[in-house]
Amino acid sequence: MRSRRIVTLAALSLATGLATVATTTPATASGPGPRPVTTWLQAVPTGETSWVSVSWTTGRKICDAAMTVEGDDVRIGYPGTTGTHTSFSRSDKLKPGRPDYTAFTVRPTDDEELFLRLEATLSYHTCGRHPVEKARTYRLTLPVSRR
Repeated sequence: MRSRRIVTLAALSLATGLATVATTTPATASGPGPRPVTTWLQAVPTGETSWVSVSWTTGRKICDAAMTVEGDDVRIGYPGTTGTHTSFSRSDKLKPGRPDYTAFTVRPTDDEELFLRLEATLSYHTCGRHPVEKARTYRLTLPVSRR
């Protein structure tokens, strides 16, 4: 009788643990800070200006976000409303469970490269009473198609 109770408790504990793992939200699973959903951008033709976007998620709310992008053999442009950077489509904030994206233009200038490496630096503040300024650089891959 006692062994049956132990087996039942063990099975119940295992089921509860699995249910907890299964109900973890994507924002919680993504970790505390912002990060791109993928580091691969959309393919663009060489010599033409194209808009590309980076989808973002976060496990903790961030504020005052601004992203700049650099890379060799590519010209980068930003929305006319900001000029020197891009931010999220809805605002300069990103909240857990509410993915958003940043957008910018690229114009690859080299016909030989098939994949360009870009570095996107996201600067932001933690939200709240005592905000902390943070910045992190992410490596992105831009596939380029020849004309």
